[in-house]
Amino acid sequence: MAAVPRRAERLRKVAWQLTEQYGLPRNRPFEAEIDPYARPKRWVLEWRDGPTETAVRRAAAKLDKEALEGVGYRREYSDLAWAVAAIRIVRDGDPGEDVFRADVNVFEARRLLDTLKNPGPSDDRERAMAERLVKASERRSSAFGDGDSICREATEKGLSPLLRGEGAPPLTPIEALTDRYASGRASGQWMRRLITMTPLEAFAAVQADEKAEPAHIAAALSLLPELHAALDAAAASLQARVPPAG
Repeated sequence: MAAVPRRAERLRKVAWQLTEQYGLPRNRPFEAEIDPYARPKRWVLEWRDGPTETAVRRAAAKLDKEALEGVGYRREYSDLAWAVAAIRIVRDGDPGEDVFRADVNVFEARRLLDTLKNPGPSDDRERAMAERLVKASERRSSAFGDGDSICREATEKGLSPLLRGEGAPPLTPIEALTDRYASGRASGQWMRRLITMTPLEAFAAVQADEKAEPAHIAAALSLLPELHAALDAAAASLQARVPPAG
């Protein structure tokens, strides 16, 4: 790496400017440090969560291109970000796969996180689920570094435990009915990936249950507008296939 006057001072100024520009918390700022793992040694800009590497490279180049020549960039992730990635990979997996497997590993999770402009939760529900996943994973060791215990917890337990117990986000009506009535493959899909029954399946299950609890009956009745809309759309589609008279 070519000698650059006052490189350390200039890089730390860039790190401070990026922290301000992207609004990172003061306890988790951009940092400019000598990379102890690089051979030969070099400077590296490090940060946690926040913007993508591509965005940071572009922004940093506008601040001090000379000082940044040959500098590495390293975006690390918080436990909450790892949990968000694990939840999304498991939830969005191929429904055709084995319902008793919902594998996610740190390599897949990092690939996803590296593409996200914001690696944090998208809403309060996802945040609550991610926080519960982080807590549930604390008893596990991280054999493969950051995120490993979180990914293994999601793989082994699936996502439905994140919606059970004290402090869990409330279930939607269709989720509550799926949790109560799904069986066989549908039960596996719900436990692993939170794939719900169709409104018609859920409504029929409650209708057939002579001992259905009032809460489940109310949940089924709340699906009526959606059911009516689906039946109207299906009827219109069938009607369109009827040849015109004459």
